[in-house]
Amino acid sequence: MALSPDIVGMTYTYPEPYVVGREVVRQYANAVKNEDAAYVDEDAARALGHDAILAPLTFISILGLRAQMAFFEHANIPIFDEKLIQAEQGLKLLQPIKAGDTLYCHIRIDSLRQAFGADVLTLRSRITNQHGETVQEDYTTMAGRSEADGTA
Repeated sequence: MALSPDIVGMTYTYPEPYVVGREVVRQYANAVKNEDAAYVDEDAARALGHDAILAPLTFISILGLRAQMAFFEHANIPIFDEKLIQAEQGLKLLQPIKAGDTLYCHIRIDSLRQAFGADVLTLRSRITNQHGETVQEDYTTMAGRSEADGTA
């Protein structure tokens, strides 16, 4: 059975704040092969005017996926990560994310449609820091099957 259009407009704030760890930032930068010194070296980040190393632009995906899966579980949306395909993503970066930041993820289901036997959802997220400032806004469009056996 396809998802109900009634879920459009639902909002969710992921209940667990995410503390950006310095070593996690370094590991992430290495994993995505981003060799900019500001992602691993405090002196390089300071030279750019920051008080801590910076997180690569897509670093928020770590928190984003956790928050999205928790939202689906919270709202009883029967789509699981093993059944998801990301179709599109957009990021609006307002402030750098830095080691030591505490981040909060606020999600809204922006749209839903059915195509090719899948539920196609667009989620919008707003990431805030420990000061309540929005550091990033993003959207992701994903397709997933809500059918128990994976068939339409």
